[in-house]
Amino acid sequence: MFQASQAGVIAIQASKRWLAVFAAIILAPWLVLLTINLPNLNGRSALGGFSHGSSHKQKWAPLAKGPWGDIKVSRIVIEPPEESLLGYLNYPKPVWVFKGYTGEMYRHLLCSAGLSADQITEMENSARWGVSGEGCTVSPSDQLVLNLTPESRRTLYSALSMFEENLFQHEPFRFRADFADEWFANSGVPESLQKLVRHLTYRRGNTLLFSDPHLVLPIIPSESEKVRLLRTLSRQSTLTMQLHVSPETDLDSLLDYWAPHEDNVKDIKPLLESVSKIPDGFDIDIIHFLPRFARKRIYTYPRANGDKGETSCDCHWNSMNFWNDPPDDQFACATNVIHALETDYETVLDNFRFGDIVLFMKSDTQAIHSAIYIADKVVFTKNGPSEHSPWILMDMDTLISHYSTNTDLTIRGYRKKRGEAEGHSGAAHVSMPTPAPAK
Repeated sequence: MFQASQAGVIAIQASKRWLAVFAAIILAPWLVLLTINLPNLNGRSALGGFSHGSSHKQKWAPLAKGPWGDIKVSRIVIEPPEESLLGYLNYPKPVWVFKGYTGEMYRHLLCSAGLSADQITEMENSARWGVSGEGCTVSPSDQLVLNLTPESRRTLYSALSMFEENLFQHEPFRFRADFADEWFANSGVPESLQKLVRHLTYRRGNTLLFSDPHLVLPIIPSESEKVRLLRTLSRQSTLTMQLHVSPETDLDSLLDYWAPHEDNVKDIKPLLESVSKIPDGFDIDIIHFLPRFARKRIYTYPRANGDKGETSCDCHWNSMNFWNDPPDDQFACATNVIHALETDYETVLDNFRFGDIVLFMKSDTQAIHSAIYIADKVVFTKNGPSEHSPWILMDMDTLISHYSTNTDLTIRGYRKKRGEAEGHSGAAHVSMPTPAPAK
């Protein structure tokens, strides 16, 4: 949904063109044997679909013991609403952009991709060169693209992904490789289409990627079947989390973790005190512990009549507004994000706590994503500014897989200083170049 800019630790560019709507895609658990429609949550646009594990009985797994209490999680999969995809059923034939390439660099890439002699000849003949230093553009034939091996596709598409002009390589459909067999489970997508999609996938790290919908959608006869495929490709993994409270629970410790700011104590203390009196204990969804900004949005998709930043701002707007209701749109600007991080937050090296901002760093000066720490490596995240990107809970390993690049990601954390006025967000000082505002 967005890409990191060259201008600093938080300078993230949101690719707002029609294609970017699918960047939130597929890290998912794909154990989908049940799909139902959810009612509206908090008056917001509800999930298009909701799925869970290998039986109709929800399966729960405990988190590690920690200051967050006794928590269990269950993995689910959600999809964007059908109606939101009707405007995205046609994809133009791609024009590949090799920006800044020389003839020698281009031929070296083709050879290193393991293309056949005929494929190299076709790629060289179809290249259209700009003036010196501009590189070239290529309009590959459908047959050439279809016949690429997974290794050739990975090498070529990795090179193309460096340039945002190649939108489907830059922001492909994606899912974790260790869940690959379950990606289309119970989707209703015909096996013949699944087979074609599998043929066109390629791998980067622990992620399988798909960048060629223009070869698949035209052969699908009906709009409803096209939408079904796009919903499946756009699935996202998320988690539900429940906290067990009993008469033996240390409520003060829970409040210290889940209510780091005084305003939140009055929101959750009465509930904890009430359920702690139940003899056998009670499981509370952690939604009830989220601040209003997150509580209103979790498991929903952006709506056109929602807050201004919902459908246009990136992950940093989302992270910086976690404690704000209504959200502060100054955080649509990367410069304001960095200033707030430097003044209102302190650096956290480890032992992250509820509400900490977690940056996923490609380098010391380039953050490609941010999210909010919840508990035991689970974060609250929105993966890009698209209307097809929901607010969800994700484990950090899955999120890292989603944003995997050719370099290892590192994690940097920031915690809001106690006593800072609500309505501002940030972190400790970081050496960085002056950033440009995020798009």
